[in-house]
Amino acid sequence: MFHVVPSRAANAALTFGAIAWLAACGDPERLEPPPPRFVVTLLDPAPGEPMSLAVLPDGRVLHAARNGDVFLHDSVGTKTAAAQLPVYSHDEEGLQSLALDPAFGENGWVYLYYSPPLETVPDNPDTTPDEGAAPASGSAESFAPFAGYLQLSRMRFDGSRLDLASEQRILQVPVDRGICCHIGGNIDFDGAGNLLLSTGDDTNPFASDGYAPIDERLDRNPAFDAQRSAGNTNDLRGKLLRIHVEEDGSYSIPAGNLFAPGTLQTRPEIYVMGLRNPFRFAADRERGVVYLADYAPDAPGTSTTRGPAGTGKWAIVRGAANYGWPYCATAELPYVDYDFATGASGAPFDCSAPVNRSPRNTGLEQLPPVTQPDVFYSYTAAAPFAALGAGGIGPMAGPAPRFDPANPFAGQWPSDLSGSPLFYEWVRDFVAIFRLNEGGGFERIELVGGLRVDNPIDMEFGPDGALYILNYGDGFNSANTDANLARVEAAPASSNP
Repeated sequence: MFHVVPSRAANAALTFGAIAWLAACGDPERLEPPPPRFVVTLLDPAPGEPMSLAVLPDGRVLHAARNGDVFLHDSVGTKTAAAQLPVYSHDEEGLQSLALDPAFGENGWVYLYYSPPLETVPDNPDTTPDEGAAPASGSAESFAPFAGYLQLSRMRFDGSRLDLASEQRILQVPVDRGICCHIGGNIDFDGAGNLLLSTGDDTNPFASDGYAPIDERLDRNPAFDAQRSAGNTNDLRGKLLRIHVEEDGSYSIPAGNLFAPGTLQTRPEIYVMGLRNPFRFAADRERGVVYLADYAPDAPGTSTTRGPAGTGKWAIVRGAANYGWPYCATAELPYVDYDFATGASGAPFDCSAPVNRSPRNTGLEQLPPVTQPDVFYSYTAAAPFAALGAGGIGPMAGPAPRFDPANPFAGQWPSDLSGSPLFYEWVRDFVAIFRLNEGGGFERIELVGGLRVDNPIDMEFGPDGALYILNYGDGFNSANTDANLARVEAAPASSNP
């Protein structure tokens, strides 16, 4: 277990040592602290409202901002514009993610997941009220103008810019626009070259008091019912999708997804369902698994009439699964059926055999049993995951470093951390190592105590073995002054412990 804490900054680089080690080991006048573990170099102190990054094979970095800007950075932080996508940006929408094709060196494809403007009415920031807000209640006709979608596409990178004219449109994920929240998506590729895309449940979390948003009243905006999305086998929202993109931009379905192609009332693209807002995941191509995190609702405590307190989750996805939302927080923590019209509570949902009877459900009624996550936690520290501490809940699943003895770069992350996936907390501002056992199962948590982050929103290891981090900063839906892009290298004494 290692704890590192920051020392003083030197120019643009910050060196991290281990002051906490002194308190644990005795008198600091008699003991020498271990050498610094990491050196952090600031690449961009003003990344806009950063959402996603991708490290090119030559070490340059692309990063995306929610307003549609894509920037290119060289190794010393020189920044140039690589693209500006027109996007719809009401609430959380906009440019969500970008990723490189596994064969990027040969084909130059960059994948993007974004909200095209379409004909949706935008908000005029100079006027009141918000013209772009969808009605909370009304008729189907009043909701229809806010029907939209997020677009998964790919575009060629010519060495300095994205060629917008080269766009191949691959997949569209429907959304109900003009009302918050949870449309965040992430893109990655597994070891077989399959594209993985996470999608949020596109559901308003505020009117359900932080418990399950399952409002079935037909005069309510559909965005108050997550049964239409995350709990729907025939909908792409609240899912982890898995497809194989073909040469012409079409896609095929890999074997092993949750529903076989041709199964009535299902979408074959679904690999994992029952997710609330799986904002970040990472494919481990060597182990053939996916590390997946899912955001918690906001209920501060357990209610006998509504269900459990907000619960964040992290899972090792080894195969197709249902993680239960909006019926269960985990396989052992069911929500309680609730009638929003009468305020009456029913029975807890059956996590071993959940049933979707929402009038907005277009999929199967009988859903797969809920799979238990490997790590779950709420607002207070509790065993067996007490090392995650207390506070807000914003789980992010990060990648696993891989130490390569043939890599000449001294700054690659050290060999004792190789193969252990990172976990980062957007709300609690920390990074952790999740140690795995010999069988690849979760074993324990080790906090990277001194690696200061500020609402980390994305991270990726580059071909050099260094870690690249986007910090969102404090604030919502804004370009925060404390946002930044940084590179985290192992200090020379740590590169080969």
